[in-house]
Amino acid sequence: MARGSLRRLLRLLMLGLWLALLRSVAGEQAPGTAPCSRGSSWSADLDKCMDCASCRARPHSDFCLGCAAAPPAPFRLLWPILGGALSLTFVLGLLSGFLVWRRCRRREKFTTPIEETGGEGCPAVALIQ
Repeated sequence: MARGSLRRLLRLLMLGLWLALLRSVAGEQAPGTAPCSRGSSWSADLDKCMDCASCRARPHSDFCLGCAAAPPAPFRLLWPILGGALSLTFVLGLLSGFLVWRRCRRREKFTTPIEETGGEGCPAVALIQ
């Protein structure tokens, strides 16, 4: 007899745990709390949802404890810094490309030879010696 009641108790316990799990997965509110939209929190004093944006002006209100931390202010210099860095990269790329082109381009060959002797009066034999 004790064995049957133990099984029955175990089944009830498993059923209770299963129902608690289903309830938590379904996202039901705990008793005593009201469903508030995102960005708002329940105020017990006012019995309504209050906007969390007002917590900046009055941070000690009762509903501010239920609000998540306010998102950080956007970094306003992000786009100018990115634009300046990209512009600098572009200008340096153009400059280095120009320097490589100038250094590696084909040199034009002279159309007329330059005489090292400086004149036509010098015999060719003198150049060989």
